[in-house]
Amino acid sequence: MSTMSRRTFVKVASGALSACAVGASGAAKSPAASTPPGESTKIFTVFFGIAPSRDDTDLEPLSNEDIIGRLQKSCDGVEFVVRDLTRGVRLDAVMNELKDLQRQHCDAVMICGCPREYDLLRTGLPTINVSMVNDFMNVPFPLFKPHRVVHAMLDPWQFNADPKVTERMFADLADKIKLIRALKRMKREHILTVTDSKLVNVIYGDLLKNPPPDYNERILTAIRDTFGTRVTKIGTPEVVEDPEIARLWSGESKEANEIAQRWIRAAEKMVNTIESEVVRSAKVYLAMKMLMRRYGATATAFHIRTLTPRPRPQDYVCPALATSEFQLENTVAKCQSHLNILLSEMLLQYAYRRPSMLGDFAVDTYNNTSMVQHCEGPWNPWGDQRRAPYILTDHRERQVRAHSQPGVGAASCILYPADEAVTMWQVDVLTKEVLVHTGKTVPMFHGPVKYRDHFYEMM
Repeated sequence: MSTMSRRTFVKVASGALSACAVGASGAAKSPAASTPPGESTKIFTVFFGIAPSRDDTDLEPLSNEDIIGRLQKSCDGVEFVVRDLTRGVRLDAVMNELKDLQRQHCDAVMICGCPREYDLLRTGLPTINVSMVNDFMNVPFPLFKPHRVVHAMLDPWQFNADPKVTERMFADLADKIKLIRALKRMKREHILTVTDSKLVNVIYGDLLKNPPPDYNERILTAIRDTFGTRVTKIGTPEVVEDPEIARLWSGESKEANEIAQRWIRAAEKMVNTIESEVVRSAKVYLAMKMLMRRYGATATAFHIRTLTPRPRPQDYVCPALATSEFQLENTVAKCQSHLNILLSEMLLQYAYRRPSMLGDFAVDTYNNTSMVQHCEGPWNPWGDQRRAPYILTDHRERQVRAHSQPGVGAASCILYPADEAVTMWQVDVLTKEVLVHTGKTVPMFHGPVKYRDHFYEMM
């Protein structure tokens, strides 16, 4: 969850920087996204001169060195390769360097000031064109979309009467840089999707959908070409025939018991499920970690509902609690193999350390209310040490149609706070689109409610 408004999200995600966020705001800032092992993100940065000129005013703008210093503090894991044309660097020399950015292992370009040479915006790398308040604004916006360029503003002269506006401009630029950092990380990521579907990206919704025979190849190619991310698909046999997972399922696990007890202690209450089902959910979490280690995966989707061959109805398990636990560790894990959603969450988690919720979407048009329902969601929606309260309950898709018995599964009904800004989104790698919808959360059990409590129980 994040504090992004729709306007902010569209600005950050426009062009080729496709991304997404579900949001709850809070007084405390979330910690900066941890920098993963590997090379830093290198951004080739060009500073042009800005108006007014030095003989027009005695005011002192924020220097280019100060701008880079502040960005460096805000964006850990980013290296700015600076070429400052106000410090004697020649534009023709910069243009020559531009032809060889790949050899310099640069990941993006940032132009500060009005670009005098439009080829600076045509490198094909993610590019941010930063305009300055009250500078010449002959910015070639028509070049932005086809050349992976997004726009940002800075106020080095502090023309804004409200200094908070100047700070928001800076934060907006830092957010865009963090998203570029996430794109760099995506090239090192490896998704493990565990599903028995013949499709590597499971499609639901329209029962008449008939994907082409080469659908898997198409979407995996699109993912590789867009993000550089690898995807490995396995199914039930690779899980249930794993000796380590078989021992975990059939035997006692001290680690699973400890995890389950921690989940139970943190819950507001437990209804319709039992302790042994929570322990089984902890075993699913441990099994998912085993599989990720085995396949060298950094993100995962677990779309099967068993850890044992020939499961009985009472052997049903789901990864709902496991995915919430992974999010506490800043790891993206989902319970269904929807690769577009997985990629969307990875982008924002890696950029801003804000976890998100996979959800089935419905709309109550009479009450003008959107409903996002699922068995999973983040307990840490702000991405820091704060936790949303939750209730442990059973799983709607259980095969045992009863309550508080073996096989009912375990999930959490998370009581997100009311009146929080929310952005729902999804990247579509095949169409290169980002779907965006925003609103505010409505109260659940406390205070005036739009729906009765049993609405949430039945979810």
